[in-house]
Amino acid sequence: MSNNPFAEIYERLGNIEGFLLALDEKLTTTTLQPTTGKRYLTAKEAADFLGIKLQTLYQNIERIPHVKKHGKLHFSEVELVAYMEGGPNETH
Repeated sequence: MSNNPFAEIYERLGNIEGFLLALDEKLTTTTLQPTTGKRYLTAKEAADFLGIKLQTLYQNIERIPHVKKHGKLHFSEVELVAYMEGGPNETH
């Protein structure tokens, strides 16, 4: 038996927290599929699509086409392609 009587409670709370975080991730990564045929991506999906880190996406959010709805960012796949094809090239 453990010296800490709250160890089992702490472990179970950790499991519940992990479950809730996973559930929240599934709910927030659900993409909108409007009738226009456009596919919308989450911020993480958009960063992956663009081949950049999520942090880089947020740092350049004013330059990347997006829509903010209900406090969440949504990125049109079509608009991201147009952005990549028509945007100015950045050199380092």
